[in-house]
Amino acid sequence: MSGLLNNPNLKKQPKTDPLDRGQDIKPKNTFTTDDLKSNNGKPSKPGKSVADSVTFYANVRINNHIKNKAEALSGIGLYKSQKDAIDNALDYLIDSLDAEDKRKFTFQLDILESRDVRTRGK
Repeated sequence: MSGLLNNPNLKKQPKTDPLDRGQDIKPKNTFTTDDLKSNNGKPSKPGKSVADSVTFYANVRINNHIKNKAEALSGIGLYKSQKDAIDNALDYLIDSLDAEDKRKFTFQLDILESRDVRTRGK
């Protein structure tokens, strides 16, 4: 049996790749781990990095009528999702506020955003 596997009469031909793969693809720019450690040519400071804002999922309890309105707005193709419908509706409301209410809103929003950074931005 081993004679069939090592038959000297069979010529071993080099295996060729039947697929034309084109030219080699190489990245335009490369980097090292040292590049990741630096910040625009300056070494980064050890310790915690401070974020300006953080995003995480949160829940708001709404009734079925509000949910149905958001779903209907996304269902007719005005928005991609219920989240987008609610976000744009809030933006529209905020834009329509008078100057004093907008100032109060911005102040309150900044406080809430900074709290999120402190508590979740670890």
